[in-house]
Amino acid sequence: MERGRKGQADDTMETTQTPPDGKKERIFIADLQPHQDIVGTFAVAAKELRTAKNGTPFLTLTLQDKTGRVIGRIWNGAEEAASRLPSKCVVEVQGRTETFRDELQINIQKLETVPPDRIDPEDFLPAYPGDAAALWQRFVAKLATVQRKPLKELVRHFLADGALMDAFRKAPAAKNFHHAYLGGLLEHTVSIMELVTLLAGRYPTLDRELLLLGAFLHDIGKVEEFRWDVAIDYSDVGRLVGHMVLGVEILEKKLLLCKDFPQETAVLLKHLILSHHGQAAYGAVQPPMTREAFVLHLADDLDAKMNNLDRLLEQPAGDDSRWTPYQPPYERYFYKGRGGEVDPSTSASEAPDGRRCRQLNLFSMVAEKKGEGR
Repeated sequence: MERGRKGQADDTMETTQTPPDGKKERIFIADLQPHQDIVGTFAVAAKELRTAKNGTPFLTLTLQDKTGRVIGRIWNGAEEAASRLPSKCVVEVQGRTETFRDELQINIQKLETVPPDRIDPEDFLPAYPGDAAALWQRFVAKLATVQRKPLKELVRHFLADGALMDAFRKAPAAKNFHHAYLGGLLEHTVSIMELVTLLAGRYPTLDRELLLLGAFLHDIGKVEEFRWDVAIDYSDVGRLVGHMVLGVEILEKKLLLCKDFPQETAVLLKHLILSHHGQAAYGAVQPPMTREAFVLHLADDLDAKMNNLDRLLEQPAGDDSRWTPYQPPYERYFYKGRGGEVDPSTSASEAPDGRRCRQLNLFSMVAEKKGEGR
């Protein structure tokens, strides 16, 4: 990868503004524009020391605040910066924005770590953009439709665990791919619960209440798989064990509190958790082997991808293109449009390497997304 700089010498320079009181106005990632000199404070979500084609080392940083993410690159002193920067920290960055391969990035000239006493974690973590209280009420209302006595008792034990439910309301659903923000797990869960309710109404052979509980519990292990402070990342147990096994462990603890819970129902609930990724290649412990497990997998896959596509299509391309950059996970471009008719002369049939894009079926995901989970 070579250094990408499209800005020319005659570009109009934009700078952050300093108000009359002398305090520099806070700039967020969502406000960044190309060819802009900035001083900003961001969380480092990831770092990677790489080497350009000409042999020059450079440091790539994934910078984050509550409004989004942007790539920052350091070319001068990259190795020294990589050695002194903690893997997760907050930095004040001085640099210039530019576009490279149609994506905004920051060419960093200077950065310093920010002391912990100057950090407000809420500045750096994106959050569910809607009404979180209303979302929680939708969740509780769905669970209230469960009337079968053993399942209703199980629901009661989950809702009575204040610490677990507090973590469930705050947790992200993934590190990057979908619902990767505070409250994302709850949003994803509610969406799937509502989807499977609709599907159960269409297909009466489905056990609606079992399926609804499976939708609630399928990602419950993510409260332990992820940690969220100044960045979203995996916990040690999350990487070593994974959210499906963690979810079964959480379920088992609650089943012990239930009186005479049916053994077969317990096994079916565990199967829903362990199979919802569909295939072993994408992290499933078992493939779906019941109607309910099959439906849960499809609903989970659909909701994860729709959230990812919504965010992808909302991102500015850095130019006036009707299309997103090529998306390797889907092996295609996506049409963004401008509110008008599709231009038939615009072609997006080939990938950058010349390969033809193929249709992605509902089960397909690249192996690199396996760890992200759905």
